[in-house]
Amino acid sequence: MSVKLSGTLIILLGAVIYGLSTDFVTFTPETIKLLMLLSLLSELGGRILRIYLTKNLPVSRDFSINSTVCHFGGILASDALFGSVLGFLLWELVAGKTLMPHSDTLSQVLLRLIGVAAIRFVCGITMIVVIHLYLFR
Repeated sequence: MSVKLSGTLIILLGAVIYGLSTDFVTFTPETIKLLMLLSLLSELGGRILRIYLTKNLPVSRDFSINSTVCHFGGILASDALFGSVLGFLLWELVAGKTLMPHSDTLSQVLLRLIGVAAIRFVCGITMIVVIHLYLFR
């Protein structure tokens, strides 16, 4: 069983382990504070923003993600079983009609989640750039 760590926490942990192994020769305390701030902004800020952006929508985040993934997975499986044209048509006749009434709401939730993921990605890339600048200066 492993601990579930997000990307920014793994980056921070790697920087701290590197700093401890080199006695913080290349890192200053300000660097570690900046990395901790970026990690905190990514983790807590991302969670708060995700909850705020999706709280008043009629479908949950889990339903939006699961139904979209299952829909595409079903299309792929039916294509593999029946061929691309027949499989797509069968899937859309059976399952597509149940997804279509919710497609606008699902797309709103997914677009908002993509925005939050982009913010977390930018924080992670910024952390990597900061580490790179302080290691190779």
